[in-house]
Amino acid sequence: MKTTYKTATAFALLLSATLLFTSMKPLEEKGGYDWLKGRLDAAKSYTMDVLRAMPEDDYDYKPNSDQRTFAAQAYHIAYSIEYFHKAFSSGGNAAWNPGDENSKSKKELLKWAEEKFDEMNAFILNADSNDQLTAGIVYYLDHNSHHRGQIVTYLRMKGIAPPSYK
Repeated sequence: MKTTYKTATAFALLLSATLLFTSMKPLEEKGGYDWLKGRLDAAKSYTMDVLRAMPEDDYDYKPNSDQRTFAAQAYHIAYSIEYFHKAFSSGGNAAWNPGDENSKSKKELLKWAEEKFDEMNAFILNADSNDQLTAGIVYYLDHNSHHRGQIVTYLRMKGIAPPSYK
């Protein structure tokens, strides 16, 4: 009986110590989002590949009258990156004012999206980590994935195999 009690106690102490040490976060330093670099790079790379996959002549394609054109979706993605960056930089004080979503060519959209991704990724990787920003980053990445998924569907509707997911 004593052996079982000692074994159970030792096991409980070992389990407690394991939980304590594995749940402790290291002290966060400036650049506390370095662990996200791979995901940020992959999101940018995959989104840009999807935007490049649609031929320029089909950038005005939309599945039905209730949906955005491919160009408008691309514009929305780039503008939303700009918006999130402004919101994160200002503590949430950014006005949503996208403008005409069908106003840019494929070349202009690709350049704009590339610039916005680079600016946003640099901002995130240089930011001090905190719970509010982390929640915003999760929402930002989720929003990008949502609209990228929509335009992957547009590619398939046009008979274009989308790029492989990264």
